[in-house]
Amino acid sequence: MGSAKLFYNRLDKINFMSYAVYHLEKGSVSSGGIGNHIDRKIGAEHTYRHADPNLKDLNKSFDLNSYCSMPLHQAIEERIKEGYKSPKSIRKDAVKYTTHILTGSHEKMKEIEKNPKQFESWVIENKKFLEQEFGKDNIVRFVLHRDEKTPHLHAVTVNLTSDGRLSAKEIIGNRKEMQNRQDRYAQAMQSFGLERGIKNTGIKHEDAKTYYSRIKQSNDVSGKSEIKVEKNLLGSYKEESVQNLQNVLKSQKTALKSKELEIEKLKKEKEENAEYKTKLLNSNKNLDSAIKNILVNESYAKDIKNKMIAKMGEKHGYDVRNVFRFVPHSIQQKTNDQISEMVGKAMEKVGADKNLSPAELHLLMASKEVRKTYDYLISERERRNDLDQKRGNDKGLKL
Repeated sequence: MGSAKLFYNRLDKINFMSYAVYHLEKGSVSSGGIGNHIDRKIGAEHTYRHADPNLKDLNKSFDLNSYCSMPLHQAIEERIKEGYKSPKSIRKDAVKYTTHILTGSHEKMKEIEKNPKQFESWVIENKKFLEQEFGKDNIVRFVLHRDEKTPHLHAVTVNLTSDGRLSAKEIIGNRKEMQNRQDRYAQAMQSFGLERGIKNTGIKHEDAKTYYSRIKQSNDVSGKSEIKVEKNLLGSYKEESVQNLQNVLKSQKTALKSKELEIEKLKKEKEENAEYKTKLLNSNKNLDSAIKNILVNESYAKDIKNKMIAKMGEKHGYDVRNVFRFVPHSIQQKTNDQISEMVGKAMEKVGADKNLSPAELHLLMASKEVRKTYDYLISERERRNDLDQKRGNDKGLKL
């Protein structure tokens, strides 16, 4: 009964987690629109139509440096003028700035807001995070908004490197570095009860408008279709395996939700996508049904797992096999266990390249495609050894 109690405590944490939310986006157009929104410019109310004018006085702009008090477009140009050291001229299409939104789950943020001291600490920790990631002098906006539904911070940083070059690619980094930055942000927010969201959901980078829409819909559905576990069935499963399966299914569900938003956007542009959207919505409903019943029927759970294994094998099995497109000569001296180890290392490489989670890597390992790679290497070893033996026999006959 002790382990059952522990398991339900963990399940409660899954259902009621409060997430740290951090979103960044390259400044691909003029900074005028985002500047009007952040600064709540009079006459540009269309850029902040969701704000409550009665709460406008609760907003606060922080002057972290001299740039923060300038109009945003001027602040960006002045910071670049002062900090740019490269002999090369700046390209006209260079991405000069990055926007940031920092907040958390609605209920938790409202709770933090009610405690002035804690709320002030939250703002300070966010400021420290941005300074450490991008440099204090590169922050040309840092503004707190409390006139919308959820308290949040807006920041704008200039993409200057430590040696004075303008490089959005280097400052923002690749997908792995962006995930690491999300990890660091969650670490900074832990003391406020805000945790890291689920990794590898399949959601591609999106603009701020799509991001806000997805966050709102995700909040709307939270709590409506969480995974439930019947007490009398706990004895049939290992706690760790159930946890892993929950995380994988939840990730897939989140990815489907994001894809639904994408389909809805495409439908407005092309009516012929309506049939495709219907299929995807049905798939979403089927997955909801699977999540609700997965722990009730063990054989059904096994079937779902096999389908997920097959999907991972189809998606990444070729990548594992492709690692061995040139089989080394040393294969002839390898034992079965050593060949198995070679395949394992190849999987780890593919997992790192594709940013696969441990659960996804586990599913891939069980796929028939990976087994075929192992069998192929065994067969290649035997073929080469047989060929060497045949050559040796032929030489003996000639002598």
